[in-house]
Amino acid sequence: MLARTATSATLALVAAVLLAPAGQSRAASQPEPAPGATRAAATTGTATATHAARVPTRVQGVAGKVSDTATPLSSAQVYLYRVSDLSLVKAVTDERGHFLFDTLPAGLYKVIAHKAGFVPAVVQLTRTTAEAYQFLELELAEARQGAEARSEDFWSLRSQVPTDVLRDIQLAEIQDLTRRAGSAAQHSGTFLARDVAPAQMAAHMTAMTGTDDSAGGQGQVTHGEVGIAGQIGRLRLDLSGDYTELAPALGVGGGPSGSAHNLSLSARDDNMVVRIDSRNDQLVTSPESRGQVGFEAYRLAVSHDVGERGRSDFIAQYSSETNFHRHGWVDPRAIPEESESWRLEGTYTAELTDRASLQTGVRFRQLSSGFGFVDPANAALAPEQQQVDLFSRAGMQVKPSVLVEYGLYTTLRDGTVSLSPRGGLVFQLSSDWQAAMAASYKVHEEGETPYADFMPTVRSPDALDDSCEQNDAHCYQVVFTHQASDQDSLSVGASHRSFDETQRVYFSDELMDRFESLYLVPGDEIPEVHFDVTRQLSPTVTTRFQSNVADGGGGVFLATDSEPYENQVSYMVTSLDTRFSGTSTGLFVAFHRLEQVLERTEASNRPSPEMDVERLELMLTQDLNFLLNMATEMAVQLNMQVSRGSWPFVTDASQQDKDEVRKRLMGGIALRF
Repeated sequence: MLARTATSATLALVAAVLLAPAGQSRAASQPEPAPGATRAAATTGTATATHAARVPTRVQGVAGKVSDTATPLSSAQVYLYRVSDLSLVKAVTDERGHFLFDTLPAGLYKVIAHKAGFVPAVVQLTRTTAEAYQFLELELAEARQGAEARSEDFWSLRSQVPTDVLRDIQLAEIQDLTRRAGSAAQHSGTFLARDVAPAQMAAHMTAMTGTDDSAGGQGQVTHGEVGIAGQIGRLRLDLSGDYTELAPALGVGGGPSGSAHNLSLSARDDNMVVRIDSRNDQLVTSPESRGQVGFEAYRLAVSHDVGERGRSDFIAQYSSETNFHRHGWVDPRAIPEESESWRLEGTYTAELTDRASLQTGVRFRQLSSGFGFVDPANAALAPEQQQVDLFSRAGMQVKPSVLVEYGLYTTLRDGTVSLSPRGGLVFQLSSDWQAAMAASYKVHEEGETPYADFMPTVRSPDALDDSCEQNDAHCYQVVFTHQASDQDSLSVGASHRSFDETQRVYFSDELMDRFESLYLVPGDEIPEVHFDVTRQLSPTVTTRFQSNVADGGGGVFLATDSEPYENQVSYMVTSLDTRFSGTSTGLFVAFHRLEQVLERTEASNRPSPEMDVERLELMLTQDLNFLLNMATEMAVQLNMQVSRGSWPFVTDASQQDKDEVRKRLMGGIALRF
């Protein structure tokens, strides 16, 4: 997951850094330029401001006026794009068409002025000193009427306008055309299709290829991503998908092969969000049946506003797997060899007052399992399991700086009823410091569980999970956060959880990395600490460091080899993501270390099984827009991974502890337009 997340997140970080303010900007009524200051006029083409003279007053920066011939234009967008480091600042004109950027270092700038319904104006501006004062008069020409004519006016300047500014301009044009179409419909009762706002789309694509060398053989890896986002009237559409294929290298046989597909579609308007996700993974590791690995899942989520203060949410999910969750001969018996599961969940959230909210919900889950070589007559294993969870959560602001949260979780299973209250506090310690605490504890359990329950889990290393729910016997959590700005933040937290269900926890959602997982069993206690810091080291360097560390266990389980084991696990997930905006370079480094030790509880001459996996990942991204003046964002990517640990497809107990080295090298290109 880190690899795919980093690929998508790096492109998102490019836009975020470009949109981050490089200095203060504001719209304000400004006087005419002081004596000695320089003017520059711009129409629908480009113009270059002449050299600026220093004025004896304290006024500095770039001021100006945006107008339509002689009429000032209010609420026009003015962008200053610094060519050297690709930084961007933005201002909005006041009612007299004036704007001001009061802190701008020396350098070469592109000035872009735009208002919906007008053709953008582009001006080149040179500042020889940060203390200089310059005044610009920008004159916009009204765009030709009709969707096609206005589109031609826009595209005629596309090569001169940076891509992130283009997206702002496109959105403004969409909103303006939609407003005009709506006004026409109200006035006449109908309007022509050509006058409706056209579908405006933004897209990104990534294509990568490389090699994957492991004990299973040498393979060729191909990976691709595509995303399309657009808006039609009030409807926002997002479509994204990715594809990964692993095949034996040319001239090399016997290695693993497979493919993974993911597709996501979401649609939203002012009141509703609908999202559909699908996933299909297939992997062949050996000719025998246990070498066939398959996983598929489908998910539908709907969120809808109810009235002015309410919201309803519904989730339906189906998944099916074969040999995906069970990896070896010493896994817990509760983990099935194959399974099908359903999950249905509905919640209703209401804002009771400005300071109080309430959420209630119900969750149904059914798991149908097949245990293969394990004796199906074993009473501890049930071929079909059903579970119903009822829960409610509420929050109340008792003081301006104190929020109290409380809730109750009820789990209903065959012969078992359990109650788990939950409470929490959020303190606003200062304007930028916050502390949050949460706790849940299972206080009542009636009846005996007729089977050993199992739950697969995808663990995100990005942040502490909100995990104090009914799946834990108890959970305690505390988090301190400091938010000085978007580029300077700190989060430190700790949690302690005790489990009452068998779980396989995945640290990556990629099929090829499924062996990067641990299983937890009833009785395990896991303390964990979390650290997340984002810092702007300089005006052009921003970095984010994240780390999760945990060490615990203690639960005893019966394994598939009919022996009892005491479980001990530890993991460390660390990443460093750095962005150099001066050269448009991104550097991502991640390190995973997972360890699982199974201590035999009965006398045996055989050693206790151990699993120890380490992975180092390095991703380098370089935007080509820094080197080439292109209207489309283009970046090259290089991704290197080295893993060491037990080969994930081992089914022979004698090979369980064998260490292998896996290397992956991929390179490719990403486009955004």
